[in-house]
Amino acid sequence: MADSINNIIQISGLRKVFSDGTKTVTALDGISLEVRQGEIFGIIGLSGAGKSTLVRCINLLETPTEGSVIVDGKDMASLNEADLLEARRKIGMIFQGFNLLQQRSALENVCFPLEIAGVKKEDAKVRAASLLETVGLGDRLDAYPSQLSGGMQQRVAIARALANEPKVLLCDEATSALDPKTTLQILELLQKINKEFGVTIVVITHEMKVIERICSRVAILAESRVVESGEVSEVFRHPKTSAAKQLIFPQGEKIETFRGGKRLLRLAFDGTTTDQPIVANMVLSCGEAVSILAADTKLIEGKTVGQMVLQLPENESAAERMLAYLDQENISYTEGE
Repeated sequence: MADSINNIIQISGLRKVFSDGTKTVTALDGISLEVRQGEIFGIIGLSGAGKSTLVRCINLLETPTEGSVIVDGKDMASLNEADLLEARRKIGMIFQGFNLLQQRSALENVCFPLEIAGVKKEDAKVRAASLLETVGLGDRLDAYPSQLSGGMQQRVAIARALANEPKVLLCDEATSALDPKTTLQILELLQKINKEFGVTIVVITHEMKVIERICSRVAILAESRVVESGEVSEVFRHPKTSAAKQLIFPQGEKIETFRGGKRLLRLAFDGTTTDQPIVANMVLSCGEAVSILAADTKLIEGKTVGQMVLQLPENESAAERMLAYLDQENISYTEGE
């Protein structure tokens, strides 16, 4: 069974080494993380960080070299072939490329895993039709993949992944091939599924906007290791590693890159100032303008998180009034030149 805080996935000391006989590549090096029942957990990293290898180790499509992967209380590596097959049925998976069977209709694609599981044909059709209705394709049951847009194909893939009533849904770069509007629609669908079915979702991505939009917690991978993890809002507010800063602040995270001899201020938004126009109010209150040199703020769960770099006015008294205003409003800031 899962432990006291109800982790449905527990990964400990995971290593994966690939070898072709002449050289070895360590794709994962000592990965440890936990995913809680019912959450949407994000795993993010740049290309080559080991994300896809990690997700394939969760359902044992890749066999770990060392370490353990426990899903819903089962040590995946210790299962025999029959038990592993059964465990995999409770772990749905969707991919960047959809992976639909081109000669099968949408309904037949969703029926496919049910057929493999031995579900009666008519029962499979009823469940498949219901799932396609859930993902918004109740009117496209007989359409083939070539007749569907990319977003529609991904919806079919999601319905198929839900066919065997999984407890976990693994999403490996599931929105990377989609345009921004369709990406948002798919992410909203995943949130709906998470809430309505109680499915735990693990999102593998290189896109910060995906993590911001739907994940509650995140692990950042770099050079085959987890370099940072925690609540999304906390990691975004206070990134500790260069890998996290590179992902969160791709424009650069140092005030010192802005030169000119003026007083510079970095404001840190921690999610408590959702609807407050802080800078505008500060300017109006203090009667002096400021220059915004950089801004990287994000809306996470309806709260503003991120940073903004301002150049304070030359008028020292006005600058001090601004600092006093920020102190009064409990806005965190640091000053640099």
